[in-house]
Amino acid sequence: MNEIPGTGFEPMKPLVAALVRTHQAVVGQFEKWVELRMDSLRAYVDLGLAQTKIALVATDSRSAGEFADSQFAVLSFVGQRMMEDGRALAEWGGDCFAQANRVARENALGLLFKD
Repeated sequence: MNEIPGTGFEPMKPLVAALVRTHQAVVGQFEKWVELRMDSLRAYVDLGLAQTKIALVATDSRSAGEFADSQFAVLSFVGQRMMEDGRALAEWGGDCFAQANRVARENALGLLFKD
């Protein structure tokens, strides 16, 4: 289209740029969060499937006792995994805060000084 320079959406460019930066940051952080959650889910599902297979093999009192003894190791693994998940979420939260802060500064500067 033939537009006359200085008309149209020129005044909106800084606002649109700010919205684009914000949406990119939100989508990037959401992708990281989903990746963390899927990794955790995968680990817990794998553990559950392994536990189910072991439980199905326990047919006598001796194998049932061995299964019960192995549960202490499983509980230790689950506790460790929960600590790692918490640590990863805390890191993600810090990263999310830092990125939100950076994007807010960029957007404010872009709106104030009209990119």
